[in-house]
Amino acid sequence: MILKGMVSVLTGAGRINSIGAATARILAKNGSHVVINCLNSRLQAEQVVSECASHGVSSELFVGDITDVDVCKSLATFVKDKFGKVDTIVNCVGSTHPAPYEKLELLTASDFMKVFSSNVIGPYLIAQAFQPLLKASKIASITNVSSTAALTGISSSIAYATAKGAENSLTLALAQALSPEVRVNVVCPSFVDSSWWEIPFKDKQEKYEALLQTMKEKNLLNRVIKPEDVALAIFSVIQNPVMTGEIIRLDAGAHIGKSNSR
Repeated sequence: MILKGMVSVLTGAGRINSIGAATARILAKNGSHVVINCLNSRLQAEQVVSECASHGVSSELFVGDITDVDVCKSLATFVKDKFGKVDTIVNCVGSTHPAPYEKLELLTASDFMKVFSSNVIGPYLIAQAFQPLLKASKIASITNVSSTAALTGISSSIAYATAKGAENSLTLALAQALSPEVRVNVVCPSFVDSSWWEIPFKDKQEKYEALLQTMKEKNLLNRVIKPEDVALAIFSVIQNPVMTGEIIRLDAGAHIGKSNSR
């Protein structure tokens, strides 16, 4: 158990088939205590908490909206009172507002603010609230979960792509601000077959399967990325003591091309 005794906080990790939940499981399996934050998926989050606890670590649930500074402060206090420290934070929280790119009128200033709030302001407020605890750790790290949309500008909406670009910039800024005590990195996956798609494709399984096939054909490995794939990348980043300020792309080689047809 290479992370034995560590304390990890994961925001936006409540949904069972999510990147956050997959990361919580791998951290717990390797000995880290975990605190799982969610907002709207309490029942699923409770199951994730139970799964993590089955590995013999402490597993806690904290429900709250991390775009609220008081909630972030309360979360930091909760972790300090329970464990006395924190070693790593994984920010998986995020949201989008789908809109066709060519129809700019469909995205309002309010829409932009909501998307920026969850993808950028929330992770910033978490870093702010946990700064003292992180700096007291000897192995502190923050890993943000962004998207290849930040690198390509292509996503469900201009607001989401722009917000994820800002999250990448936030990561670089925090890596400078919190050095040398805290490492800060960001992982940018492309399409992930996860609970992110449960609501938009509810009762549309055939369409979702078609989407999966399309995504599969767009990369060199001819496969669809799963939450566990992203979790492995995050796990690797957490373990690497000299990695900071890195923007890590995970797209199964799609940025190079498509797989060879045979």
